[in-house]
Amino acid sequence: MAKTMVQEFTKGLWEEIPPFRLVLGLCPVLAVTKTVENGIGMGVATTFVLVGSNFFVSLLRKFIPGKVRIACFIIIIATFVTLVELLMQAFTYPLFLKLGIFIPLIVVNCIVLGRSEAFAFKNGVGKSLADGLTVSGTSRLPCESSSRLSRGKANRMSYRP
Repeated sequence: MAKTMVQEFTKGLWEEIPPFRLVLGLCPVLAVTKTVENGIGMGVATTFVLVGSNFFVSLLRKFIPGKVRIACFIIIIATFVTLVELLMQAFTYPLFLKLGIFIPLIVVNCIVLGRSEAFAFKNGVGKSLADGLTVSGTSRLPCESSSRLSRGKANRMSYRP
C-alpha cells in the first residue's frame, strides 16, 4: 500500500492498472474500444463514477454499517452512473448513443465496486480521490483503442474510410 499521496497517485499509472495488471474489468475495455473516441468517453465516465463514489464512500465510511456496506456502495455508485448517463444525454448525445448499455453497466463493474470495498472504505478522502483518479479508466481505455487501431481492429475516431 502506498504511503504518500504521490505514491498513491502514481501506483495507478502502472503498478495497479486493473485491466492490464490485475485482469479486472475487461468487459468495458473490450466492448467500447473500437474507436478512440469511445475509449475516451467511457474512460472519463468511469473516472467520474470512481472518483465520486470513492469520495462519498470514504466520507461516509464511519456511518455505513458493516452488514449493508455493499448495498450502500452500489447505491452510491448507481447515483453517479445515473448522473453520468444524464450528463452524457444532455451534452454528448452521439457518444451516449454509441456507448449505449455499457454506461449503466458501470454500476456492476468490478473495478468500481472493488475499489470502494478495498480502498475507499478503509482510507481517507484524499487518498481515495487519488486512487480513483489513477485506477480508473481514463488512461487505459484510449491505450486499448490505440492498440486495436495499430492492429487494424479499430479506427481513430468515428471516421471509417
